[in-house]
Amino acid sequence: MQRLPVENWYDTFNGAAGDLYPGRYTREYTSLLVDIAGRVRELAECKQSLIVAHNYQFPELQEVAAEVGDSLGLSRYVARQDSPRVDFCGVWFMGETAKTIVGAKTKVYMPDKPGCSLVESIDHARVRRWKQACPDGIVISYVNTDAATKALSDYICTSRNAARVLDHAATNNPGKRILFLPDKFLGSVSIAQSEVVDGSLVDLYDGCCHVHAKIGETALEEAFDRHPHAELLIHPECGCASHCMAKVMQGNSPYQKAFFLSTEGMIRHAESSPAREFIVGTEMGMVYRLRREIPEKVFHPVSPDAVCEYMKMNTLEKLLGSLENDRIEVTVEADTADKARTAIDRMLSIH
Repeated sequence: MQRLPVENWYDTFNGAAGDLYPGRYTREYTSLLVDIAGRVRELAECKQSLIVAHNYQFPELQEVAAEVGDSLGLSRYVARQDSPRVDFCGVWFMGETAKTIVGAKTKVYMPDKPGCSLVESIDHARVRRWKQACPDGIVISYVNTDAATKALSDYICTSRNAARVLDHAATNNPGKRILFLPDKFLGSVSIAQSEVVDGSLVDLYDGCCHVHAKIGETALEEAFDRHPHAELLIHPECGCASHCMAKVMQGNSPYQKAFFLSTEGMIRHAESSPAREFIVGTEMGMVYRLRREIPEKVFHPVSPDAVCEYMKMNTLEKLLGSLENDRIEVTVEADTADKARTAIDRMLSIH
């Protein structure tokens, strides 16, 4: 995403995000943000910091970032750079993933220390008990997990490649049980999209993202009532994802224009689709990015409730404070990082 000149922030933020964050971008507050952004950029250059922001961050954080994307994509981007410092605008597990991948060569800081409802749904003792009960079982963890969970895993997956990782694990470990965690909705969709013959061998952990869980059929029905000609871009973490997918596959769904996609998949689909209008079934920060990158098309948030309060704990003011005072550095214990990196590398080896 090409960075927006700060003198255009007021008009662009209100045009592309005014409905997402009503009343936020007043002239006074936007002017303050512009001043802070100037200081952020100066300090980032002085400290040789690479600023990256997740898709769900506020527009001003997306605009000061060198790269905007999903959690694993940002970590891999950081690993390709030669920067001694990273300021990662996202939730805590994302900073951990970045630190796990870059290792000792780069310090990773965050503006705040936001948690994540999906991560908080994981009970490590429960995962260990499963591993004890199934000593030859395979654990597949979503990339949206903490470093300790990744260290307990055989494979990591993303929302984009979960079905492929599941296929690979099942094919290379025939007859063995598989634990897919923590997101039950992503797990159900992944089984449906995969070629796994015996789905009964896959145990789904019952965690979920509270924001995506709220995006159920009622929210979709209301969105389609408002925008009947739009295509639906729906994240597989959403509460109705597996149910909706089953209906689509059976040909009896009102959502025949539904596409189950990762956030990066949403960008690619919207760019290539002949459709001009889309409903975006994920956290509304993604709507800003889509509107900025594909301004010739129209994007609607699925619901005004699709907001992650954890993601929004990060602000431009806090990013400035981090750069000024080196406040919150992300560290991962060496043994945990080594085990987590092995699971990540195993995923990356799958083609």
